[in-house]
Amino acid sequence: MNQNNLEYLQKSLDYLGFGTKLNAALENAISKGEQFFSIGINQRYIPAEFRSQVEKKFDDMHFELKFNRSKNGEVYFLNAMDTSLLRYNATEPIVKKFVLDQQNRMSALQSYKLLCGLSFEKPTLILDTDDPDSKQYKKINLWYKLNFNAVDKLGEHPIKWFFPQHGYDLEKSFSRFPFLELTDADLRESAIKALRYGNLISLPMEIEGKRQEVYLSAEPEDKTLNIYDQQMQSIHPDLIFAKKIHPVLVQTERSMTGEQEYQQGAGESRSFKR
Repeated sequence: MNQNNLEYLQKSLDYLGFGTKLNAALENAISKGEQFFSIGINQRYIPAEFRSQVEKKFDDMHFELKFNRSKNGEVYFLNAMDTSLLRYNATEPIVKKFVLDQQNRMSALQSYKLLCGLSFEKPTLILDTDDPDSKQYKKINLWYKLNFNAVDKLGEHPIKWFFPQHGYDLEKSFSRFPFLELTDADLRESAIKALRYGNLISLPMEIEGKRQEVYLSAEPEDKTLNIYDQQMQSIHPDLIFAKKIHPVLVQTERSMTGEQEYQQGAGESRSFKR
């Protein structure tokens, strides 16, 4: 057994978020000398919307880590991670295979967030298109999300990437919303940082003149934020950005003569017929 290879793979598993729980199973599998093998593990996650409640519900995640031996038979590689998520409110699991190349590996927690429908920003190595002949890579920040409106040839939801050219400005989007109690710059920065990591967070907001606790997550595709109520129902932007009617305008409308009301109604009817 190649001890250096074993230690490298164990560190890789730790980096992915499995700690040392799979070390013994990995060493045992390598000792058998098979060309291919896989190691499975179940992990349970508490959905973010239930972390403050006494009675907690859980999401169940299964990971199947795929290994293969090199052609010369000296070292093994970790090349893929099959995932399956059964959410607390679902009857069927969501499945997704993640390719684990050496440059850009999706962690267990990141894959869980994607399958939950969350988006996050991640430093990613991509080929430098400014000088393609050099075959050099550069690191840029990309936003990731799963496209639940499509399936690939494997029947899985594909990943969508959003480059800086897409123009998603998280801080600008965040500043548009009437969040409360964020006068402290550090608290505001912590909230934005959590959204970049793909977290679902809770903040108070003023909606229709009332204080309301809402959940929010980043939405890079539409360059905005997803806002939910305490039952995780989407809150329409019209409620958040409702325009207040000035009292003077209301009084003016009420004082219209019957003839004006008739003319206005007739005009609307003619417009409708066209």
